Amino acid sequence: MRMVTASGRSRWPIVIGAAALVLAIGAGITYTATRPTPEPNAAPNTATATPTPTPTRSTGSGDNQDDVAPTGCLGGQDRNVNMVLTAQADAKQTTYGAVEVATAFERWFWQYPYPAATESDEIGSKVMASTANAAWKDVTAQYTGAGDDPTQGVVAPGTPFHVSTTNGLWRVTEDSTADRVTVELAVGYVVNGELSPTKVAGLGLVLVWEDGGWHVESGTVVDETKLSNGGNRYTGGC
Repeated sequence: MRMVTASGRSRWPIVIGAAALVLAIGAGITYTATRPTPEPNAAPNTATATPTPTPTRSTGSGDNQDDVAPTGCLGGQDRNVNMVLTAQADAKQTTYGAVEVATAFERWFWQYPYPAATESDEIGSKVMASTANAAWKDVTAQYTGAGDDPTQGVVAPGTPFHVSTTNGLWRVTEDSTADRVTVELAVGYVVNGELSPTKVAGLGLVLVWEDGGWHVESGTVVDETKLSNGGNRYTGGC
């Protein structure tokens, strides 16, 4: 467990700043933070990234002509394995597609009570990359290790929560390529059915394109400063 701080001031109301707590669950890394009160005149960051072009393929499934900026809801409103698999099937081989799959994974992964073991096993076999290590693929074991306090006190132990992409942020790192993309996300906690005005959850994921879809290979540490100062907001939210 490590303490991480971020410097600088965000141009966007959600700030991934002061005293963020990083919690490693297996090979995945999730952090939580408290949102400071935004300045009244703070201007939102409305920038959106341009999807990375991909090589032309005979099937046409890599064509990003009708690709749209991430809504944060690809796959549907539900937080179950079918939502993640639908997002994976629908996402294009573009940076936008990688962001949507990463987002669907986080919406499913970061909730309590945890998903059923049958769902965890299916995610491990169908969504995790072939190059992911065994610990990262075993999501059920990650949950077991976290017990009833996955957020380490940010949300009270045993309290139901999930995350929402409403007002969320995403960023693709500069070293990403057409078939390997690192995505950083910041989304709001929904605790006992209410979106928290102060708590933010974030996750960094490395996704690789294999077998015609995006797969999650590993977790990574989020660059809080770059995400809070230069992240893109989702065009939708759920």
